[in-house]
Amino acid sequence: MEYLALYRKYRPKTFDGIYGQDHIVQTLKNQIATGKISHAYLFCGTRGTGKTSIAKIFARAVNCLDNEKGNPCLKCENCTLPDSANVDVIEMDAASNTGVDYARDLREKAQYAPTKGRYKVYIIDEVHMLSTSAFNALLKTLEEPPKHVVFILCTTEVHKLPATILSRCMRFDFKLLSQSLLIKLLKGVFDAEGKQYTEDALAGIATSAEGSARDCLSIADRCYSMCEKLDYESVMSVLGVSSRQAVLDLCKAILTGDVATVLHLVHQLNSQGKDLGLLNRDLSKNFTNVLVAKTCADADKLLLLPSDVMKQLKEIADVCTKERLILALNRLQKLDGELKYSLAPLSAFCSAVLTVAISGGEVDVVNLERRVAKLEQLPQNVNHETTIVVDKTSATSIWKAVKVEISRANAPLLLGLWQESQCTLQADTLWVTSTPSAHSLLSGEFAPTVRAIVKKLVAKDVVFQSTQPKEEPQDDHLLSLGKNVKIK
Repeated sequence: MEYLALYRKYRPKTFDGIYGQDHIVQTLKNQIATGKISHAYLFCGTRGTGKTSIAKIFARAVNCLDNEKGNPCLKCENCTLPDSANVDVIEMDAASNTGVDYARDLREKAQYAPTKGRYKVYIIDEVHMLSTSAFNALLKTLEEPPKHVVFILCTTEVHKLPATILSRCMRFDFKLLSQSLLIKLLKGVFDAEGKQYTEDALAGIATSAEGSARDCLSIADRCYSMCEKLDYESVMSVLGVSSRQAVLDLCKAILTGDVATVLHLVHQLNSQGKDLGLLNRDLSKNFTNVLVAKTCADADKLLLLPSDVMKQLKEIADVCTKERLILALNRLQKLDGELKYSLAPLSAFCSAVLTVAISGGEVDVVNLERRVAKLEQLPQNVNHETTIVVDKTSATSIWKAVKVEISRANAPLLLGLWQESQCTLQADTLWVTSTPSAHSLLSGEFAPTVRAIVKKLVAKDVVFQSTQPKEEPQDDHLLSLGKNVKIK
């Protein structure tokens, strides 16, 4: 018999076999049970979260002759038909059929009634790949399809869909599966296959899957034939992950500032053919685990790592600060992009990890040294306060110096009066001429302050005087002016 991949062999046939999408499953089951079927659905979310599986189950359930509270019975004629023989369920790949002709053909065939079931169900995968013209051709049919047609659109990039399509569909967002759910899924599959395993091995596979059920089963498929009893080391070996102990040692050396050990371990791993990009991601994951171990009381439950690994992580967490861990994560995140285009990836990697190793964590040590060097180049014992140089024979120079002193005294009103005044110098007297309103304040409330400033600067007396107010024009002048104005 031809071998089937685990993710195909154990693809769920009913809604009860779906993991982690309870909010979607319950809604769809209720709709089927009550007969309130929508004309168009949009399933969006990350790969491997069950979009196509739920679409197929839904298509089978709406045509089931005896569905059980929304679930297909898997016994009737419609449920037992193979997917390839069920002409009422049409699966289409929009990635290889992007043009407008594809949409027009779909629109024309949708008019025909289903052969055996109540509904003709169109499952369009990767629908975001359709062209704009194809979306426009599909628009009217999607909005008002025949009563016997149901559209299910699946996509991983919902932001690429036009708003006109989004508004015509009932949208469901699929979420990533938790690590505990993925472990539960793996246990069911391995138990059914009769495969022996350790709990640590399952945790390693689930962590690497990053929330995707399909990825989880694909990794399990790769690990299945590795050994008779699957353990954590075998999983790490299949995944190509760097030696667990070597990465932990490197992590500890970086965080404790042991430069010699860092260089030794990096060159050892590089000589073994380890990919530096993968090593960088392994390090980042370990730094994240150390941060969790340092800050979270229930780190064991969150990380689900072997007990010996957790013990080492906690030991590393005790010898470093949170600031250094955050600095390490930031630096390695930048390094991930740099390694893709670097002509000397080993040098770039060593530079990044050594920067973290010699830093205290609060700031980047390289930038700190650069700033200290600049400060050391400054002249010593210099008073950086602005020095006022006044020409005692120039009224303008004296008045500008007065402005500086006013600014230092933080007197905005007095500074405004300064701007409305002019000064002249006659012998040992400074004449300050202001508008009538400014004069009343300068010669009254602020006179002692201004006199004190001038005496401090140049030791001269101050006399305040006011400008003459402008005379208002006489009525007879206005009349005579009016007589000479011609209006056209």
